[in-house]
Parts: sequence; C-alpha cells; structure tokens
Amino acid sequence: MVHVFIPRASGFAKTLEDRGLNVIRATLEDIDVLAKTASDADAVIHLGCKRTSPPTLHPISHLHHRAYPDPADLDIITAFGTVLSRTNKPLIITSCTLVTGIPNSHEYSPGKVPPMAASERLTLRLSSAGIRTHIIRLPPVVHGDGDTGFLAHYIECSRKAGFAGYVGDGEHRWPTAHVEDVVQVYKLALETIHLKGGNILHASHESGVFFSDIASTVAKRLNIKAKSMTKQEAEEAYTWGVQMMVQDGRTSSEWTRAWLGWKPEGVGLVEDLEGSGWYFGDDCVYRGRRNEKIRHSVQ
Repeated sequence: MVHVFIPRASGFAKTLEDRGLNVIRATLEDIDVLAKTASDADAVIHLGCKRTSPPTLHPISHLHHRAYPDPADLDIITAFGTVLSRTNKPLIITSCTLVTGIPNSHEYSPGKVPPMAASERLTLRLSSAGIRTHIIRLPPVVHGDGDTGFLAHYIECSRKAGFAGYVGDGEHRWPTAHVEDVVQVYKLALETIHLKGGNILHASHESGVFFSDIASTVAKRLNIKAKSMTKQEAEEAYTWGVQMMVQDGRTSSEWTRAWLGWKPEGVGLVEDLEGSGWYFGDDCVYRGRRNEKIRHSVQ
C-alpha cells in the first residue's frame, strides 16, 4: 500500500484514491502522524514543502521550493530517522541543485545554501543509523505536461509584455529534466539495493540550457521578440520570476546515471517548448493565473 500525504484542503484526494493510493490528510506540522505512517512503511519519500500556490497536476514542478524548506523540516527528517533507525529502509529527501551555490556542481558537491543544506547534512548523517538515505536534487525546472510552475509564469508574463526577456547576455545556464525522467530517478533509488545510503543523486537530464535559448523558443511560439533586459527591468515584467531567471548553475548527473543505470529518455526543455501543446494552451494559462491569485492573496 502506498500512503500519500496531502494538505487537508487539497482536491486531489479522490483522484489519488481512484488510483489505489491511501490518502492521509495532514500538514507538515503533524509530525506524529508523519512518523507513525513512516514506521509502517517499507520506504519514505519526503517531497513536502510549503508554498504559496495550490497543488497542481504536476507538483514536482514546484519542488525547487524545497531549496527553502520550512524550519520544521529538520524535525520531520529527525522523526523519520527515529522510526526508521536500524531498519535498512530507504529514506529519500528531496533537495534542489541550487543548494550547492556554485556554477558547476556534481553529486559530491556539498550543500552550502541554507536552510536546505542543513536538511541535507542531517539526512546524510542518518545513513550511519542503519537507514538507506538518499538525497535527490532536482533541477530548477522540471518540465512536462501539467507544469504550472516557473515556465508557465514566464510564458504568461511574456505574453502580456509582448516580448520574451532574458537578463544580460542570457547565458545563465539551467539544468533541466522531464518530469517522467525525474520519476524514474525516485523509482530507481528505491529499487537499487547496492546503494547503501548516504548518496546524493542529481536528477538533471540536461546539464545547462542557456536562458537565451529558452527565451528565443518562447518568442517564436508567441510570435513576439526576444530581448535582453536589466535585472530591474525583468523584475517589472516577470515579478518573482526574476529570481529564477538570474540563476546560473550547470549540473552534472554522471554519477547518478552510473549508480542507478538511469537513462533519461524524455525530450529536452527547448524541444518540449517547441512542440508543447500544454505550455501555450488555455488550461496551462488558466491554472497559472489561478495560482498567481492565490500566491498574492497569502502574501
């Protein structure tokens, strides 16, 4: 039986239950409930993060927020560690490649950016307690149908502005992966017994896509121009999205592929944008606008 924790207000319970999953309504503050369920499970995957938009068809697209987890994250991981101690069961914690804080990272690059770095260090220490701990670092953009995260926001803002902007020369590099390939990393991490624990895994298919290439592709799809902007100009057009636009971090997943036998097969980000019916369709626009309204209502 697969147990899935969702917020009490989520409307996805029936969809998940129809797929045979046991839905438990809880929040990140319900640590006792989390721990009790974890103690009965064969493995635990921690994807939880607080964010200001509702659950979507593609929640993994929002997991870059795990780079800035709630302060209670350490308490949650500690609780998981307590109930899983000496069981040799897998405990997988989700992080983000941005946690390294360096422009070229790999699986052995230590997490340095707080507060997620502290969650990573705690997780790695738990491997000495008889737990097969793994940290899966996601790239800033996990793309695919159902995504209403940053890419949807960027496309909608570009549509409104009449241009697709990039900051400076647009050579900020983004590691990316298709959502279906990311799911395979979690699956393989659970199933790969020879990984004894204490591993950091990078779920990045493309090591670094230039943001100018993303902007050019969006511009072609919307029949608008792509143009260079200052960070201040980008803030006016893309609001919170500018924080993502100026990130630069090429990421290697060479060790992850070797350890897991992971062979990503999904399309690359630019190819996905070139042929996507989702990102430029009405449903993505509607969901993106709804998320923005909720984001502003809680700020």
